[in-house]
Amino acid sequence: MEKQRSKSKRLTGRRLLIVFFLLTTFQGFSQTLTNAMLRSLRISPVENQQFWVNTDIKFETVIPFTLPSQIDISMPEETEHMSFKTLRKVEWDGGTKIEIWFSFDKTGTYIPSPLVVKIKNSRRQIQFDSVKIGINPKEQQPLCIIVTPQGNNKNLTVRAGETLKFGVYLQYAVQLTQFNWEIPKDSLFEQIRTHEFTEIKQREKVVTDELIPISDFEWTPLVPGTVSFPRFTIQAIAYNGDKVTVRMPQITVKVLEGKQKGVTEGTSYFEAAFNTDEVLDEGNNTAEVTPQAALLIAELRGKERHSVFGKARKLRIVLEREYNLPYSQKEFKVMWLYVCLVFLVAAVILLVIFIRKKKHGIDLLCGVVLVLVLVAAIYCGVCAGKRYGISTGSKVYSIPESNAAVTSELPAGNRVQIISQTENWYLLRFGETEGWCKKEDIALISK
Repeated sequence: MEKQRSKSKRLTGRRLLIVFFLLTTFQGFSQTLTNAMLRSLRISPVENQQFWVNTDIKFETVIPFTLPSQIDISMPEETEHMSFKTLRKVEWDGGTKIEIWFSFDKTGTYIPSPLVVKIKNSRRQIQFDSVKIGINPKEQQPLCIIVTPQGNNKNLTVRAGETLKFGVYLQYAVQLTQFNWEIPKDSLFEQIRTHEFTEIKQREKVVTDELIPISDFEWTPLVPGTVSFPRFTIQAIAYNGDKVTVRMPQITVKVLEGKQKGVTEGTSYFEAAFNTDEVLDEGNNTAEVTPQAALLIAELRGKERHSVFGKARKLRIVLEREYNLPYSQKEFKVMWLYVCLVFLVAAVILLVIFIRKKKHGIDLLCGVVLVLVLVAAIYCGVCAGKRYGISTGSKVYSIPESNAAVTSELPAGNRVQIISQTENWYLLRFGETEGWCKKEDIALISK
């Protein structure tokens, strides 16, 4: 009897454990079937992936307390510009993870149609979150982006005399191979910073659509009117390996009249009358020097070097004053070299005569005169041998190559000294600066 009782107790205990296990399992699965839990499910794009055109984009969601064998998934619907690639369901932390891949062939924001699933033969719909698809950098050519306080690649409005700071950026590029620029006319222009990208020969090929900084500049337009933005020459390597010349964005700059300088607040009219820094030349409306005018100035300066009278010099001064050029720069008159040579020959002849006549006092004096005349003749010869020219509006390069960096620009009408020359280039000196210019941009002053 005792054995039968103990056996009956063991069977009862096992039955209670089975019932408890079944109840617990039923309760767990019953939670996945509630509408509230299913409505809270969302199929979202996975973070840390590239949301680009023609790239497989992964979406996923997790259905808890449900085995993959208890879920049937209908084929996702395709819409315009969106293609279904593949899907899979895997067991994940006591539930089922659903992973779906789509591809999009156009930029924009998309929301795929709800996914139809059957959970234990119960039909449900799970909503997708939206995804924003951008351009694939691998399929793009490098772009130049001008970043200013007024926006990127935007038309600008500034006042004459005010400094505009801007940055030059590249997009969709893996390497920079050439970067130089043209100095704008009637303005001040300065490069204030270069970035790491200009110094790296080959950077890590990380595909990105982010803007890559190249260099920062300061630009101060001086003349009112509508002008074009400074021009840059940029060559870069695209992600597909092509070497391309990057097109500049078309940016128009409207330069307004500068703020008039007058009596400032807190300054008396008496003080302002003696403030010479505030005086403006209202009548200084000079014309732009044309290449033809530069050639005429060079011709007049050539005549000035060889003329005895000052007619050519007077005409040249009038012309340069009309264009507000530095007409105080005089030309060396070659006749002084001829005068020194005549005196030199005369001094030599007199010295020989007085030596033969044994005029010791006079021959010594002639010797001193001869030395002085010789020094003057050498000086005049050096001055007459210097070559000068007039700029017709030329760019100054660091080396005599057309693809070299442009260091500055010589406005038309300026007088420059020619130091040396190559086949098609002049090495010029203007002020304390030296640089190379093309021969075709310099009008020579005849020696």
